[in-house]
Amino acid sequence: MKKDEAEVLGFVPQKDIVYNKLLPYADKLDEESNDILGQIKGNLGRAVQLRELWPGVLFWTRKLSTYMRLYGRKFSKEDHVLFIKLLYELVTIPKLEISMMQGFARLLINLLKKKELLSREDLELPWRPLYELQERILYSKTEHLGLNWFPNSLRACHSPKHLMIKTLRRCSVENVLKTLVKSCRPYFPESCTQEMLDEWRPLLCPFDVTMQRAISYFELFLPTTLPPELHHKGFKLWFTELIELWASVQNLPGWEVNLVNLFARLANDNIGYIDWDPYIPKIFTRMLRSLNLPVGTSQMLVPRYLTNTYDIGHMVIWVSSMLGGPSKQTQKQLTGLFNSIASFFHPSNHGRWLMKLMKLLQRLPAAVVRRLHRERYRKPTWFTPVPESHKLTEQDITDFVEGIKQPVLLAMFSKTGSLDAAQALQNLALMRPELVIPPVLEKTYPAMETLTEPHQLTATLSCMIGVARSLVTGGAASPRAPRTCCPSS
Repeated sequence: MKKDEAEVLGFVPQKDIVYNKLLPYADKLDEESNDILGQIKGNLGRAVQLRELWPGVLFWTRKLSTYMRLYGRKFSKEDHVLFIKLLYELVTIPKLEISMMQGFARLLINLLKKKELLSREDLELPWRPLYELQERILYSKTEHLGLNWFPNSLRACHSPKHLMIKTLRRCSVENVLKTLVKSCRPYFPESCTQEMLDEWRPLLCPFDVTMQRAISYFELFLPTTLPPELHHKGFKLWFTELIELWASVQNLPGWEVNLVNLFARLANDNIGYIDWDPYIPKIFTRMLRSLNLPVGTSQMLVPRYLTNTYDIGHMVIWVSSMLGGPSKQTQKQLTGLFNSIASFFHPSNHGRWLMKLMKLLQRLPAAVVRRLHRERYRKPTWFTPVPESHKLTEQDITDFVEGIKQPVLLAMFSKTGSLDAAQALQNLALMRPELVIPPVLEKTYPAMETLTEPHQLTATLSCMIGVARSLVTGGAASPRAPRTCCPSS
């Protein structure tokens, strides 16, 4: 089928939309898409040569965006690379209008979205133009004077005491720029890490406001997907320095959150290539502190920890990436963490810390399921595979499910609702249905008979819906599960 399509089109498409083949006029689509693509390539190139940004380049880049929505990435690898390089040059034009830059950036992000289609050998993008673009827009020296104005970037707002406070808010321009850097990051040259360190290391002063700026740049720009033979040009240049800096700071400054996000990404992209064991106790201690749980009878909370707390999404990625391996130390610490906070999941306990705990409970099993899919089922790509010695074993999965099962069962009847617990049980049942389904059924049967606690019935039924797929399919580990659901079978 691919050969026939390549003969008609004249090239092998990168990734077209498979559902288009089901349309009644599918036999005409190849000729139609070829004509449209030829028009886009010819007119876009002509507009760039004439330096006609408006309306020429803008019109035909929108046509390219429409083409991708209708036909997918139905162009050759060579055209794909040329489109990306052209859009990259357009985005980094100095003093380009913000609205045009955003439009070009969104199209470039879309072109870079399927990273498995282009490897580092196929494409290389410089990092410095993106850094200069970020510096010019997000750290403008003339904006506060009114000479530059970027929508929703820096705004003055009045506090109740009528004090003028300038706050940096997330805005569409900032989000587009950060997403663009994240999309281009895997294709930065191998020498970029040392160049970035030379550029931003002089800003690393914990007693100065430039520290936040430097660490945020490190988090955003540093590449972590280099192959193992290039690790000496990658994270090994900065890992020891930054992890010791993180370990030495105790007062939770604002930039510590950015460091944790960077370490989480590094751990996820390089499973098995970094020895985290010396830092694991401190990592879990900091995570427990970041949850900001009340301590003692006075329910004391530290105000600083209410804002500068670790992002749960990055925390679970970091933990799930450290699981497995010969030492099993991460699983021991994780089991100890959940044993220490299990009482906070009891239905009678409620506070502003509960939402964070429920989010942790819901996202951690999902992160482990994603890692299992990556190790066992995903098609191999140019990204570095996980070494056999650090892949999750069956015993690792069992230990993880056993360690988190009791807090999840307690959280079924939480005052925040049963949705988070149901999603956690769904992912746990995908891994070990024989350990998860029986206790859920044991709670469901008495709940169906009670007349005075209807909330218990709704919570258990919600969790039963979550594990329904694992209950019906059964599997080698629980072959009798379908009979529990359908006794007549």
